[in-house]
Amino acid sequence: MIRTIAIGAAAAAAALAATQARAASPDFVGPPDLGPAPAPPATPSPDEDRADANVRAFLSMIRTAEGTADANGYRALFGHTPRRPRLFDSFADHPRIASRFTDQAGRQLWTSAAGAFQFMAVSTIPGGGATRVDTWDRVSRALGLPDFSPESQDAAAVELIRRRGALGDVRAGRFAQAVGKVRAEWASLPGAGYAQPERSFEAVQTAYLRAGGTLA
Repeated sequence: MIRTIAIGAAAAAAALAATQARAASPDFVGPPDLGPAPAPPATPSPDEDRADANVRAFLSMIRTAEGTADANGYRALFGHTPRRPRLFDSFADHPRIASRFTDQAGRQLWTSAAGAFQFMAVSTIPGGGATRVDTWDRVSRALGLPDFSPESQDAAAVELIRRRGALGDVRAGRFAQAVGKVRAEWASLPGAGYAQPERSFEAVQTAYLRAGGTLA
C-alpha cells in the first residue's frame, strides 16, 4: 500500500512537471482566455417598474376611452361595444374595413378604425374610393411590425405616444400633461376636438388609476 501511494504521488508530480513544461513552450496553445465572468442581469429598479406600470395603465386608459377595454378589444371594429360586438377575424393585417358614421357636427364620414386603439389604415370604400387616414400604415412600416396582433397594436400605440412627445410624461406619471399631448391622436380623449364623443378628464384619470397608474 505504501509503495502504491508513493508511485501515485510520483506520477502526479511528473504529470505536473510535464504540464508546466508544455505551458512554457512557445508552441503551446492553452484554453482560450474567456475574460471575467459576465455580470448577472440587472434587476429593474422600483422607479423603472413604476414607469412601465404607468405605460401599461395609460394604454388601458386609452382602451377604456375608446370603448375597447373588454376581452375582444384587440379585434374591435369601429362601433364595437361589449353588448353589440363588431369584430374582425384575423390578426394578419389591419382589417381595412371602412364604416360610415355621422359625427356630432352632422357630417357623413368614413372611418377604418380598428383594434384596441382604433388605428386607421387606408381602406376601400364600398362603391369606390378609399379612406385617406393611414396612421397604422405609417407606424407599422416604421416599426417593421409583422401583423396586427395585440403585441403589434401595443407597440404601435406606444410609438404614437412617443411621437407626440408624451412618453416621458407617461412614464413619470405626469398624467395631465400626457393626455394634453396625445388627445389629438385619439378622438375619445378630453379636448380632442373631432366632433365625436369625448370622455371627461375625471373619467380617464379614474380609468388610469384603476389600471395601476400613479401620479407625479
